[in-house]
Amino acid sequence: LKPALLCGSPAATECAGPAMSPINDLLDYRLDIDKEFQGWILLLSSVTCIFFFCLPCYCAGLSCRAARKFATWLSQRLPSFYLFMTMFNFVLMFFICTWLPDWTFDQYLAMVLQTTIQSIQHLLDGASSIAIIAAFFFAIVFKDRIAQLFGFDHKTLFRFKLRDCLTCFGSSRFQPIELDIWKVEDLRSDDPFTANNVFVEFYLGYNETMATRVFNNAGSGCLMKQVLQLNFDENDEEETLFIFVRNQKVVGTSELARAEIPTEKLKAMVNSTRGPVIWSPLQFPEAINMIPRGKLWLRAARVDDADYNQSFFNELTTC
Repeated sequence: LKPALLCGSPAATECAGPAMSPINDLLDYRLDIDKEFQGWILLLSSVTCIFFFCLPCYCAGLSCRAARKFATWLSQRLPSFYLFMTMFNFVLMFFICTWLPDWTFDQYLAMVLQTTIQSIQHLLDGASSIAIIAAFFFAIVFKDRIAQLFGFDHKTLFRFKLRDCLTCFGSSRFQPIELDIWKVEDLRSDDPFTANNVFVEFYLGYNETMATRVFNNAGSGCLMKQVLQLNFDENDEEETLFIFVRNQKVVGTSELARAEIPTEKLKAMVNSTRGPVIWSPLQFPEAINMIPRGKLWLRAARVDDADYNQSFFNELTTC
């Protein structure tokens, strides 16, 4: 029998009709909504489809363990996931465009293509400005890495921060601290034919470069017993104490080792130190490990300076 004869019978029509009616109902359905709101529906639907493509990244950043496991499972099947999501978004947008009375799926695709082309044209027209802005933000975000790459991460080029404006450029937020350098050991040899002429440099915030005297023919280590004083803002998390052990040569200097002490650790060292300095292991219980090698025994303490103790209110009243 021919298929037409099979489908033409009343029984076949009754069987096929109910099966096709849900699809016909979905395709014939229309929303009774203004044209302006139809555009917003398309926009939100497009953003939702883009979000579906970013679902693995979104789930990976959630604190829920199940979401992170789901993201791990998706990351192992990314080609299948993006293929399925492309088909799902295609069907979703097809039905949404069908339900909107003033839109068709062909019009939606033409609008997306036109918007993409115009966006690319605007990006190309403003490529130079965008590149300058991107480079500026890149320099701000990675300024510490860039400074370290060029070798001046320890130097303060501009002695100005937003905190200075908020405190009317006052100095009450700074407190004097004392750095006691007992000794250095296990330094590398800069020249195999001559002993190292060792001295230590310190960089901290707005302070000028502070250095100990040079210990001639010190070799791999020496007793220093040097005392230096610096201004320290314990509430500024960006203030890092940079320590450089250098070798003085006939022309210039060379770096033997270096170390960094962040604000929190330096603050803890200052708060845990009491009394005058005594050059003994009791006040220098732990050495600072240097890079690439070497050890430095350092102590930080507050300086009781009655003339320096002043408040922010006093600075405002004496302007």
